[in-house]
Amino acid sequence: MVIVHWTPKAQGLVDALLGASTRSPALGPAVICLFQGGLPPSHADNARVRFVRASPVNENLDALTETFRDIGIERARSIVVLPAVHVPESDAHSRVTCLAITRACEGKRQPNILVEVEDPDAAYEFAGVGVSTVFHSGYLRAALFAHACVDLGVFQFVYGLLQGRHRVRLIDVPPSLRSQTFGVAAQTMETDERGHPIILIGVQVADDNRLVINPGPRHRLDSVLGFLTLGGP
Repeated sequence: MVIVHWTPKAQGLVDALLGASTRSPALGPAVICLFQGGLPPSHADNARVRFVRASPVNENLDALTETFRDIGIERARSIVVLPAVHVPESDAHSRVTCLAITRACEGKRQPNILVEVEDPDAAYEFAGVGVSTVFHSGYLRAALFAHACVDLGVFQFVYGLLQGRHRVRLIDVPPSLRSQTFGVAAQTMETDERGHPIILIGVQVADDNRLVINPGPRHRLDSVLGFLTLGGP
């Protein structure tokens, strides 16, 4: 896997990918992170992760293309392009990054490219540059809720994508919802007590203080101690 535009906020994604990978360190890094400016994390000596400093695409497209060639990007199973920070029009920036990947893979196999967009309406801009999947953090929150009731591994992976920009916290159950069900709460609660957008992903049950991910739409709230929510920092 290759992560483009890595920043410390993306470390949750790196950890999730490493947790899902069975690749031996002897075969080389499981994840390659391209970053601009600053320093890689303190555990950059992890044999399963390689950090590579890359030129900002708006400064030198040719240099970025050459960096992709140097790391052998065509050998990656998948490439995740995150929004670049501190640049105007990050989605346009990501599109040019995908163009550089396509140029680096010219005449060779091109991996799956996944792009996170800041504006969901920008998805159409990535047609024709080899992108297989475009996603938005709002989609990921919905995916997290959906997968939480199906597969814990998928839940952990999707949460890894969100770490750094979103966090899970426990909040009180509003009195008006005490006589309702989890399904009703999930459909009606859109903000927390601070007015920040949230999505309900579980409850804390009163019997033994367990946290239950997606207890089901019919779960009664009269004995629930709190809601497990996903929201901004």
